[in-house]
Amino acid sequence: MALPKLNQHPVYNTIIPSTGQNIQYRPFLVKEQKILLMALETNDEKQVLIAINELLKNCIISKCNIDNLALFDIEYIFLQLRGKAVGENSDIKLKCTECEHEHDVKIPLAELAPEIKEVNKKIKIGEEYILNLQYPKFGNVIAAGEAKEIFSEETGKVSAIYSLAIQCLESLDTEEEKVYFKDESFEDKEEFMGSLTSSQFDEIVSFVQVIPKLEYDIAFECNKCEHKNEFHLEGMQDFF
Repeated sequence: MALPKLNQHPVYNTIIPSTGQNIQYRPFLVKEQKILLMALETNDEKQVLIAINELLKNCIISKCNIDNLALFDIEYIFLQLRGKAVGENSDIKLKCTECEHEHDVKIPLAELAPEIKEVNKKIKIGEEYILNLQYPKFGNVIAAGEAKEIFSEETGKVSAIYSLAIQCLESLDTEEEKVYFKDESFEDKEEFMGSLTSSQFDEIVSFVQVIPKLEYDIAFECNKCEHKNEFHLEGMQDFF
């Protein structure tokens, strides 16, 4: 006798922040959560992102190219799935900055959404070229093997910004054609970046610094030493 299917999975809707597209999804299942937990145990950021990629491809019902979404889209959608599958709040632990006493804190996932600001995505390079920028795409970051460098707290700020800047290169308009950076090698992109003037690179950095991300401010009084704590959480990793 075949085992019955235990659950009819509910379907939910959400909006992709960068595109405004309405998509349908289902909560992730135990088998999918297991894949994510195993990736988390490796402490390898890239493996975690690969697991999230697989999970989203399984759970998103609508036609959607996960690899072409911005990183903040992935963070937002994943937390939406997590909220429906496990609970609307994420329970995390934060230490008092004064006495290091550990506190249990609840983060309301439904309140998390990236703020997308108006930003210039075109940079004039001399009189002949226009450099077009894009938000870093999820698939590109994984394929480049730079996920850990971009997200690690141990990475120097300059190195992280430089890595993100390369991921933001979308295309270059010349008088004859449009050159897409996705078709170029990483070495060629590095060489192009190195040929920019400081002012041109600063324009890219200005774009990088306003890339949307999930953020949440929380304050609490330590129940041991009564010190008033304030924390600024950002990025998917801070909410687990």
